[in-house]
Amino acid sequence: MKKVININFQGRVIPIEESAYDMLKQYVESLRKFFANEEGRDEIINDIEGRIAELFGDSLKKGATCITDDTVNEIINSMGRPEDFEGEERNVHAQLGGDGAQSANTGSTASESSPRGRLYRDDNEKILGGVCGGLANYLRIDPTIVRLVFALITFMGGSGILLYILLWIILPSKPLDNIVSTKRLYRNPEEKVIAGVASGIASYFDIAVWIPRLIFAFPLVVGIFSSIFRGVFWMDDDFFPGIVFGSFGGTLFVVYAVLWAVIPEAKSASEKLEMRGEKVDLNTIKNTIQEDLEGFKSRAEKWGGEFKEKASQFGQEFGQTVGQKSQQFNAETGSALKRGGRRLGGIIAILFKAFFLFIAGILAFALLVTVLALMFAGVGVFPLKNFFLEGFGQNFLAWATLLLFLGVPVVAFITWLIRRIMGVKSGSRYLGFTFGGLWFIGLICGSILVYSIATNFDARAREKQDFTIQQPTTGKLIIKVPDTKVKVYGRWFRMDGIVSMNDDSLFLNNVRVRIVKSQDSAYHISAFKYSSGKDEGTALSNIKEISYGINQSDSTIWLDRGFSLKKGTRFRNQGVQVTVQVPVGKRILIDRNVSRRLNWFSLGSSHDWDWEEEWNNDYESWSSDVEYIMTPGGLERVDKEENNDRNRLNDNEDRSQTIEQYKKSKEELQKEYERKQKEAEELKKELEKPIDTTRYRYKKETVQNSTVTENRSEQQLPIEASRLMMMQMVY
Repeated sequence: MKKVININFQGRVIPIEESAYDMLKQYVESLRKFFANEEGRDEIINDIEGRIAELFGDSLKKGATCITDDTVNEIINSMGRPEDFEGEERNVHAQLGGDGAQSANTGSTASESSPRGRLYRDDNEKILGGVCGGLANYLRIDPTIVRLVFALITFMGGSGILLYILLWIILPSKPLDNIVSTKRLYRNPEEKVIAGVASGIASYFDIAVWIPRLIFAFPLVVGIFSSIFRGVFWMDDDFFPGIVFGSFGGTLFVVYAVLWAVIPEAKSASEKLEMRGEKVDLNTIKNTIQEDLEGFKSRAEKWGGEFKEKASQFGQEFGQTVGQKSQQFNAETGSALKRGGRRLGGIIAILFKAFFLFIAGILAFALLVTVLALMFAGVGVFPLKNFFLEGFGQNFLAWATLLLFLGVPVVAFITWLIRRIMGVKSGSRYLGFTFGGLWFIGLICGSILVYSIATNFDARAREKQDFTIQQPTTGKLIIKVPDTKVKVYGRWFRMDGIVSMNDDSLFLNNVRVRIVKSQDSAYHISAFKYSSGKDEGTALSNIKEISYGINQSDSTIWLDRGFSLKKGTRFRNQGVQVTVQVPVGKRILIDRNVSRRLNWFSLGSSHDWDWEEEWNNDYESWSSDVEYIMTPGGLERVDKEENNDRNRLNDNEDRSQTIEQYKKSKEELQKEYERKQKEAEELKKELEKPIDTTRYRYKKETVQNSTVTENRSEQQLPIEASRLMMMQMVY
């Protein structure tokens, strides 16, 4: 009967036999003596103890009530004894292939050759029901991978929970021996960019780290481009949700987030060895820790060299300061304060720089998205260049703007992203200067292109075309736009309701309807054709190319849906304005298709101001599918709804004005009353004063005047009082 004690070993409460605890203490003490002269001995011992504690925990999970002598001996044999490493290097390797390694290899071979047998739930590797541990043991893979698969199935479809419950019910439970290889899946902290997920997967599957990074990053890049493409051509406003949660890219985004949350990070040396699939023993733990220390040492030497240089400079400055004369103390104190202020200013500058870089990163990303949108928009509307650009110069500038101003930033970003994924660092700045120079050339080309195109819109002309119509016998005219029986969509480009383009023509719906009062008793219809050009002659020539028709059927006027610009004719802001003159007492109705099919737009020109002013002066506003009648005062609705609304609005305005005037009169009367009351009180005080007979001589006329004034004031007081009472009665 052996005594069992509880110890706290590496943060774990371990029940262990007292004799086994003595063996463990002797082993740890021998390790301390063996690694006494090694660099990083404390870290080596701490990692070895952590590994032993993990093995103790695995043994207790398998059903052991406590740690026995046999368990400690087995762990020591697998880890290796210090005396095995005291010989020469080849003797060390020979001894490492001795009993412990041989037993491990034998077990591994046996495990690899042993049949899989029946599928069980593993009680030793269970977190909830042992299903994932049993599947991992049966497939001989890391249980973490099976847990990730169930988590992803649950997140993506919801069936993972149901499948887990079914396997929990069907599979029997049994403690299983661990026949999985020593390689485990961890997040790699040494080569991480975000969380180390991609580098951990690369270490587990022995592949280059850029492969999983590219797998995770590629859908994000594709999502950005597809979202910009949808936003430009389909007016889709859901930009960021499409990138993050859209189909394949969204799935990998969720996968990365789940892997980040589930996979642990390799922190200790034993975990890093398991991540690489190497055997965990004294030698490998020592080598791993020393490699980490070497890496840290090189970084520390670099920092130390910089600190030494700074300290040397500071020491020289301090020695010079001490060696100076006492009368220069104040000046030197001032210079020292200045140096301290500069250092404090440097710290503040670093903080501001970090904040500025953060804001600049956000702005750079927003600018990149904008440039991508402009580039795709430019590609989408580039077939319009044959109807918009003129001559070789403008075409060359357009291509240069698209490729250099919009394309170079995209290429630069993709180059930077690939270099970041591949871990390639450029030691020269020529590439950045090249991209910057090309982009600046593109900016200049774009500016010249805009100026060159603007000169093609300098002049503006219009031409009037009158149409003869038959007067409707019903006294009512209906304006309509026909629906085409065959719908033809632009092969290259289309903006619904405004412009569509085929291989050889550009169709514009740039038409608007204007209703005015007729000067006689008949209906009249005319069309004004507008166009811009480099000069007036070019503008008039462009007008001649506009063919717009108006047809009549009884009392219905059919307007063309637009007009076409043939290949070779440049777009120069062409448009048609249809003017309908309605006589007084006659009616008109405009069909809903008119407002749907016809859309007026203009690029804007100062030459249109006088025509727009003429439009606004005699323009009558109208609504679709509403019957109007022309009156001497203008168009009025036949159903009187608008007129009644207008009358109610006028009544409300008159009532509001009356109330405002009444309030204003009340305030003025109140002020007048207070002023009169104040004058009466002052007059009363003057009358009550005693008369100084020694200073003033009595004059009857003065007394009479005072009496008259007093009587007059006494007469005015009742009048003002009565006015105030009347006001109060009114309110």
